[in-house]
Amino acid sequence: MTSKKRREAANDRRPPPASGLPPAAADSSSGVGGGRGAKTAGLLAGAALYLIVFFADQPARWQSFLLVLLPDHVVSSWVGGDWTQFQILDRLPIVTVAGLILILAYLAGRLTIAAVGGERGLSGLDVFVFSTAVGLAEWSLLTLAVGLAGGLHGPWLHFAAVGVVAGWAIWRWNRSRGWSRETNREKSSLETACSPEASGPEAGGPQRDEFPPWLDRHGLWLGLPFLLLILLGAMLPPWDFDVREYHLQVPKEWFQAGRIAFLPHNVYGNMPLGAELHALLAMVFMPGERAWWWGALAGKTVIACFAPLTALGLLAAGRRFATREAGVIAALVYISIPWLVHVSQAGLIEGAVACYLLLAVYAIAIWAGDKCGGRKGQMLLAGFLAGATAACKYPPLLFVVAPLTLVAMFARGRCRWQPAAVFLTAALCGCGLWYAKNGVQTGNPVYPLVLGGLSRTPERMAQWNRAHRVPPDERGRRYSVSQAVAAAADFGWRNLWQSPLLIPLAAAALLCARRRRLVLWLAAYVGFYLAVWWFATHRVDRFWVPLLPVLALLAGFGAVWPAVRVWRAAAVLLLLIGLVANLLFLLSAGVYDHRYLVSLERLRLDVPAEVGGLSRVHPAHRYLNLHAVAGDRVLLVGDAQPFDLELPALYSTCFDGCPFESLMKDRTADQRRQALLEQRIRYILVNWSEIDRYRSPGNYGFSAYVTKPLVRAELVREQQLLRPVPLDADPETIELFEVAREPRR
Repeated sequence: MTSKKRREAANDRRPPPASGLPPAAADSSSGVGGGRGAKTAGLLAGAALYLIVFFADQPARWQSFLLVLLPDHVVSSWVGGDWTQFQILDRLPIVTVAGLILILAYLAGRLTIAAVGGERGLSGLDVFVFSTAVGLAEWSLLTLAVGLAGGLHGPWLHFAAVGVVAGWAIWRWNRSRGWSRETNREKSSLETACSPEASGPEAGGPQRDEFPPWLDRHGLWLGLPFLLLILLGAMLPPWDFDVREYHLQVPKEWFQAGRIAFLPHNVYGNMPLGAELHALLAMVFMPGERAWWWGALAGKTVIACFAPLTALGLLAAGRRFATREAGVIAALVYISIPWLVHVSQAGLIEGAVACYLLLAVYAIAIWAGDKCGGRKGQMLLAGFLAGATAACKYPPLLFVVAPLTLVAMFARGRCRWQPAAVFLTAALCGCGLWYAKNGVQTGNPVYPLVLGGLSRTPERMAQWNRAHRVPPDERGRRYSVSQAVAAAADFGWRNLWQSPLLIPLAAAALLCARRRRLVLWLAAYVGFYLAVWWFATHRVDRFWVPLLPVLALLAGFGAVWPAVRVWRAAAVLLLLIGLVANLLFLLSAGVYDHRYLVSLERLRLDVPAEVGGLSRVHPAHRYLNLHAVAGDRVLLVGDAQPFDLELPALYSTCFDGCPFESLMKDRTADQRRQALLEQRIRYILVNWSEIDRYRSPGNYGFSAYVTKPLVRAELVREQQLLRPVPLDADPETIELFEVAREPRR
């Protein structure tokens, strides 16, 4: 018997590891006789039925399997149908700057974790994942502080980068000294005795030889296609409305202004934007012309990198609390979820929130299972990462910070306020600067919620509250059985971006786990999160995406814990089917932009290609980029996606005051012309289709002042203030006007 096999055999004889959430009695699935067979048959039948419902409910899912007959069509879509557009080397500046930010994040986070003693009891993979996540949050906060001080055009962030590298070099040199090595060995022996893994990460788990050996050794390679899709898609210019409205537009405005300031025209720009500041940081680091545009793509890539970082966190958690195979399966399940790939490619921030959420949960679970009574460093990690979720957006205050505070207080069986105080202090460090900024700039730390604040009139607050309330059904009910069933179906299988792997494998963990206390704790958190989402939000499905890594971890447990060989074979088969189905669905034409290998310059100019039936850059925006000259400025009416415009834009979201109304209302023709000239407005773009959408029943609403008779009859024909600019677009949907500098005689 080899030494490796002897170690594995010894592991199998060890007692179960302390997960911090003690196991209940062994589940009947690990016994013998009819009980185990009946449960296994039930699991297999349930998984088969779920797959049938999952694919039958959305024909697009099974139809995507037809792509195997058209591989040339898939590959052709990557170059927009024209191989002369192929380019890949132009991604090098994006990769370089994004890689620099990730390296700096790891170095800064590693120094921080060492300083607070958070590395004790952690594996090497744990330390890498936690360090990178902590460092990303720290660099975001540093960028915020420098931006608030007006230093974005100064050298301060570059000096900080040099300082982090120098600090890392000194720290490594210090650790390499002889006395440091001896001290580390002493610490290591103590940590081994106190670690939750002291009894082996696979103790009490299933026999490793019951899984195919390739799953542990090479299984992670199955996630490579999804990783490539995420990274190649993240380097594409943005097409999502929210991303072009504020996720990348707000960092662009702050970068061009050289400071982080209140934005009266973009209500979303005054909320916590911790993930988006990676785009701002990338703009600062990006050299050359159009640093804002290239930096935005590099920042978008950094945001996308939270997805593989979360997968590595799942790999580490699965290894610690179950087996190596559980970690591999959890990582594969997560990285392949269509929702995750979609938000990561688009530049949306749910992947970043999901990463911080999972690692906060993981850190507090490690703390709860520490045999030495729980280390303060692990609680500091959990709190800071929970605070990082609240630095990205407001909902995690309810979804993450509040419930984990209670866990910190009661995890050890009795009420203890000290761990909760440490947790909340660290959380405040992770997000407090954002809330202090809002308090100073607007008078409301959670602007624009509840208390309103600067520029929030009663009418605008009422409009905001109507748009973000729990949605009623056709009978005006907000909480009904039919709505609950519909929401459960959407989460379970109906949502087009859901994965077929999450629910059946997570359900198996809940039914058959040997360490039921841990699983019940995670399942309770899933239930709490979904309950808050359903009872207290406007039920946007994207809001539950940050919960998916917790379900992926449960899925990893569910694949390995039922101690039946036939189930594990079925779990591997289900994994392969799910990975293939998700990959083919993501490659389906028409879902979103697939031009992964097209020249970025061509995509910036958007020499037209179709994305969901529309060009990424609107013809009116393309016209302005081509014809505007230095000093020109455009006033956007109803159009709140100015990211791709290269000339300055005066715009507003539908929740802010309409600048067109403030410049035009109750003024004479000469006064209107003078107001436009003072604002350097040469063009006015009116997006009628967006205005009509905002005014449609149940939508957000829009200023009643803006009408077609006002624009066409009064401003164009009567006052001759505006001159129509011919566009290759339907004037009933959008119109572009040039401001007449002098009235016609």
